[in-house]
Amino acid sequence: MRTAHQRDEAAPTAVSDDAEVAPTYRIIVSDLVLPWRIGVRRHEEDRRQRVRINLELVVREQADPMADNYQEVTCYEKIIERIRQMAAAGHVKLAETVAHKIASMCLTEPHAEEVTVRVEKLEAVHDAASVGVEIKRFRQNSAGDAPRRRLRITGKQ
Repeated sequence: MRTAHQRDEAAPTAVSDDAEVAPTYRIIVSDLVLPWRIGVRRHEEDRRQRVRINLELVVREQADPMADNYQEVTCYEKIIERIRQMAAAGHVKLAETVAHKIASMCLTEPHAEEVTVRVEKLEAVHDAASVGVEIKRFRQNSAGDAPRRRLRITGKQ
């Protein structure tokens, strides 16, 4: 019998030196509430209801953050404006559709790596503060994208 202080021989203990991971940062949009025509019920097609959007976009750092250069970062204002345009575009049946559209849009940003999007209908269920969905999506590597390098964990040395 092993004690709590004994380590499993197969447990990871070190990170190899050849792992290269680009630094990242997160763009966070919290509690963006917009009027949206959303829902599968007939009465939801013609009226807007409040929808809350939360997202976290992981972006590869491209510039020296100390340079304080707006032109070299992913702009959250642009992302929010594109979400507003989606809300104004017309009726959507599913919160899942909204989440997927937002995630796809976010991943068109040149240095975006992954995004988590939460979409909540605030007026759909009388007894609940909100109902909704949360999805997480990753950039698909294409010819222009460098493959993401993963940390390789090695066993006991």
